[in-house]
Amino acid sequence: MKSLAIVSAEYKPLLAAGAARIIPWVNVLVSLGFNPIVYSSQSVVKEKNLVKRSFFKTPSNRKSLFYRLCQEILLGFDLGLRILFNRSDIKLCIITSPPFFMACLCVMFARLARVPYIFDVRDRYPRVLEDLGLCCLSSLLGRLLQSIELWVYTGASEITTVTKGLQLELKNNLPKPNISLLSNGYDERIFTEDILKKNKVSNFTVIYHGRLGRFYDLHHYLSVMRLVEKADSSIRFLMIGDLPKEQISDKFGNLTVLPPHNLHDLALQLASCHLGLCLLKDLPAMKNAFPAKAYDYIGAGLPMLVGSNGEFANEVERMGCGVSINNFSADEIAKTIIELKNNPKRLSILRDQTLLHRPAFGRHKLAREYFSSHLVNFDNRCLRNPSIGI
Repeated sequence: MKSLAIVSAEYKPLLAAGAARIIPWVNVLVSLGFNPIVYSSQSVVKEKNLVKRSFFKTPSNRKSLFYRLCQEILLGFDLGLRILFNRSDIKLCIITSPPFFMACLCVMFARLARVPYIFDVRDRYPRVLEDLGLCCLSSLLGRLLQSIELWVYTGASEITTVTKGLQLELKNNLPKPNISLLSNGYDERIFTEDILKKNKVSNFTVIYHGRLGRFYDLHHYLSVMRLVEKADSSIRFLMIGDLPKEQISDKFGNLTVLPPHNLHDLALQLASCHLGLCLLKDLPAMKNAFPAKAYDYIGAGLPMLVGSNGEFANEVERMGCGVSINNFSADEIAKTIIELKNNPKRLSILRDQTLLHRPAFGRHKLAREYFSSHLVNFDNRCLRNPSIGI
């Protein structure tokens, strides 16, 4: 039986958003009778008949931009060549982005191999590069990158993306768009009903987990912690993840920093806390974002304090599962944390709303709904696009 190739820079055991998105897909595809094979980096675990590993590691956010670009290109060429050489055994590629340059190279090789592909978009590049001040879209380089992006999208049998805002944006920007919403979520096999019964720690604790990449401002978080410590030293902060420890002062008496946890341990830590924290930078690219870590908060039954304005904050407010900050200042955020700590009734209402909406966001549930409806008639639907070649 021909395989369904899933191309991702991240897979288990990496504690990253890309891996968390892909793992349930593989489980669901196997249960539906497909034959998925993950094409990924050297950093993942080798599994016979399930994973094909590159010679190169997953690109690192902690490296310089030039170094990361080189990592993406090397990984993209390696995985792309593997697709080309195995083309007779591949029925369909699902290619995830970011990393953008890796994904584009894999698309190039898929089209050379005349293998149809679904392109999964989690962040809209190259627009993100402009928001980060790394590229001007009106420049020659910017126009070139946008042409590559359009070429990738128009050659895809289908595009999937993670938020309604991104879906609408792509539909408005692409000719004859075929774009589906495949949201992120939490892993319901790990965030089980049992963890909702876990006792809270004695001190009111605010938690952040995951990477602190370029879309987050570490100094903003630290300013909030400093203000809260001055106003109410009983409130604790817990940060879990691959964090720049050299930038976190040891003088914070209310902050505990822990290394990345496996998902089972992370779920228990989240469930024992009182409030999740997720503060995005106020960038245009973040207006249509909904960070993957927020779904883990939902899975743990944990109300959230979020910002800045955009789809993420709007959805949290709509569901009533947290509080969004309009005045995105450290003073306002610190004040809100203290108010929530001193208002257990309001916090309880937020938790009840979180639990009410929680069943809708299981990753396996969402993946099963998408793949069972979109791949059943794959031969007729996804192979209809004749423009697969370069």
